[in-house]
Amino acid sequence: MSRRALAASAALLLALAAGAARATTFKMVSDEDLADQAAVIVEAVVVGVEDAAVTGAPATDHTIEIERVLKGHVPGGTLVMRTPGGANVQGEGLRVWGAPRFAAGERALLFLRPAADGTWRPLHLMLGAFHERASGAGRVAFRDLSDAAALVGAEVGPAREELRDARRFADWIEDRAAGLPRRRDYVLGSAAPGAMSALTAPFSYLTPPDGVAIRWFRFESGTVPFHVHQAGQPGLSLDATIAALRTGLDAWNGDPGSNVRFAYAGTTSAGGGLARSDGVNAILFDDPYRNDPSEAVEGTFSCTSGGVIAVGGPFYYHSTRTHRGKRYHEAGEADIVTNDGTECLFRDNPLGAAEVFAHELGHTLGLGHSSSGDALMRATMHDDARGARLDADDRSAVRSLYPGGGNARLVAPKRLAARATSRTSIVLTWNDRTAGEEGFVVEIKRGRRFVALGTVPADSSSAAVDELRPNTAYVFRIRATSAGAFSPYSNVARVRTPR
Repeated sequence: MSRRALAASAALLLALAAGAARATTFKMVSDEDLADQAAVIVEAVVVGVEDAAVTGAPATDHTIEIERVLKGHVPGGTLVMRTPGGANVQGEGLRVWGAPRFAAGERALLFLRPAADGTWRPLHLMLGAFHERASGAGRVAFRDLSDAAALVGAEVGPAREELRDARRFADWIEDRAAGLPRRRDYVLGSAAPGAMSALTAPFSYLTPPDGVAIRWFRFESGTVPFHVHQAGQPGLSLDATIAALRTGLDAWNGDPGSNVRFAYAGTTSAGGGLARSDGVNAILFDDPYRNDPSEAVEGTFSCTSGGVIAVGGPFYYHSTRTHRGKRYHEAGEADIVTNDGTECLFRDNPLGAAEVFAHELGHTLGLGHSSSGDALMRATMHDDARGARLDADDRSAVRSLYPGGGNARLVAPKRLAARATSRTSIVLTWNDRTAGEEGFVVEIKRGRRFVALGTVPADSSSAAVDELRPNTAYVFRIRATSAGAFSPYSNVARVRTPR
């Protein structure tokens, strides 16, 4: 799928225009480094949001009305912050997981760097873009990191976003910019865990703005070739780079319950990457577009201060096709690009490279993130020498998009019961009568319908649900799942939490 082919079919552009979706991996950057590296830091209000009028990689322009300049100088009272993703003048769409998204009227605290086109970029993508919300007597500043994957050492728990008092945070930034020492007196705590923290959240899909998932249709009849750029990953030999990618490909190919069939296709000199569709599925290294702000992976990675590690995802058609009764965008090409500066991360670390490459390959398949602790697609890199390894949630995810290999008959769980264990917690128990399940989906009744809370692992016979309301009646049901298929539902279980 190339731009030349699309240009030659101008009459069909709206139906066949290519888009891309890509996901972002990062290492956390400290507030000190953000403040020191940013050219300009402002508190502002977003007064307008629109697709950027560009012919290259699609982008979104945010018109920013400045309320307070904390560092640097900005001529006039407004500026334009450009973020990757959106639609360009050719009708091509791009979805970038992790790219900051703001609504008109929203308050923001922004760490910015200038771009050659006269617009501004948020420093280190989502890491330099804070939302502000009213909270009690003041305002809270926070980042939306839900669409990106954080790299932390194996000895560190999953990265959690700190909540900051917006006024004290702004004062701290202003003082630091002026060279005045000041302690970090603005941290209010970490973002609250999910409301149902005892349950593993189900997998997700990498979706464009219309919410329709992306999948490859080629697997029904053949393979999808994937290349390694001939430059290789700095820090690894070309042979080690190829081996790491092949390990990632084999991880997805090795699941017998799906029809995914990647094929390693050798090295390539094709360099379109995620900047432009060139008809070649490839992994590129060391951000070859680093000098072009409109197409580069944001910032430069540092093992000391962090930053974006890699982005990856599929180019897709805006039109949709149906598979087993569901609509999907068809993937037509996929690319992965590692950032410049990542040599320090991957040096003599082929297992870490295999994990990152396999994670990004999952995004090229159309998969989003999972919060299952052992999932390859969880929003935190393990970096514990496990390499590329799927867990039950990864297998459920890929089988839901690419079913194949046959499924065992799933039997409904029996004798579901619910018991309150505190004013805000309950425990569900049941008899597991099925075989071959990947897990059990727990659902709660809200209003007139049931909604999924999350998934617990295969062979489970209990699940805890917490952060409920005291003195409140709840209704639950569960069902087994495997390869995108489901068992019949269990009986419903009712419980009331104590006063």
